Amino acid sequence: MNDLSNIAHRKDTDDDRWVIPEVIEQDMYCVKSLLASLEPAEHSYVIDCGAHIGAFSIMCARYLKNVDVISFEPNPDSYFYLNQNANIFGKIRPLNKAVSIVDGTLNLYSPDQSDWSGRWTSLPNLNEFLLVESIGLFSFINQLDKEVFILKLDIEGYEELLFEAIEQIDLRNIRTIIVETHTDNFNHQKLKDYGYSLLFNPSISAARQFVYLRN
Repeated sequence: MNDLSNIAHRKDTDDDRWVIPEVIEQDMYCVKSLLASLEPAEHSYVIDCGAHIGAFSIMCARYLKNVDVISFEPNPDSYFYLNQNANIFGKIRPLNKAVSIVDGTLNLYSPDQSDWSGRWTSLPNLNEFLLVESIGLFSFINQLDKEVFILKLDIEGYEELLFEAIEQIDLRNIRTIIVETHTDNFNHQKLKDYGYSLLFNPSISAARQFVYLRN
């Protein structure tokens, strides 16, 4: 079993300033301390959208027993490290794609802060952009052969558009939803109406991260 200190990452960026300390060292999403105890006995999936370098994917691959992790990361630079970490830690299938409402392409815009090299967004700004392949997330999930134990979304604001478009049937095979919001406009009530309850807010960033569990 590979040591978690072996994570491939960009040095002196938000990778080692925030991502690894919070997601790995402090177990921000309580993968080890809580979610592992809720894991279903039958085999299931973790879908990590906006996987960045793969910190959350690594935690799930390490501490969940019966999951396969599918990790989406559209930024080629972040994907390079995600792919390295998938090879190091195993149980992770990395995909260099964005998630969207339907299959197609998206413009991926660079962040305003140069040291946030992983935080590109599909929401338009005046910076340079890349054209990236996108996949319809819920049609992808509905074609899987097993339930999704965890769907995690950290997609730099696009989560609002994605969830405005969903129907209740799109969530029928998803047990836990982790979402990082980037404005105050995310429709939490829709998740509650569709049968989810707030399990907890990670204490490190309770105003922006939410973990929902299906009732």
